[in-house]
Amino acid sequence: MESIGKFDFEQARIKHVLFKSKIRAMLYGANIDIEPVISTTKCSLGQWIYTVALPRLGHLPEVKELEKVHQDMHTIARRLWQQYQAGEQEQALGGLDLIDDTAQKLLQLLSDIERKVTS
Repeated sequence: MESIGKFDFEQARIKHVLFKSKIRAMLYGANIDIEPVISTTKCSLGQWIYTVALPRLGHLPEVKELEKVHQDMHTIARRLWQQYQAGEQEQALGGLDLIDDTAQKLLQLLSDIERKVTS
């Protein structure tokens, strides 16, 4: 198995935090590139999942779950964006709790995978 180090996982966490900040900025009216927020393959964490994690560690069930949770995150983000676009800003902002809950699952999976492959 090709090695993935702690640095790779730290980078994945940072990418995820940046993603969450983009969602918040988007829902508060900032002019940002929306494509990385709504696309599972255009965001930097998605690129890491599809170019590093799945090719090297795709045999681990946690990596498959990470991909699913990541897709869920983007599904929620798309729904919040649609609500925002429809003038339902309060409802969209209310969905940030779901983003946070899903983010916790994603971060836990990253930690679980990191423990498995770096110990």
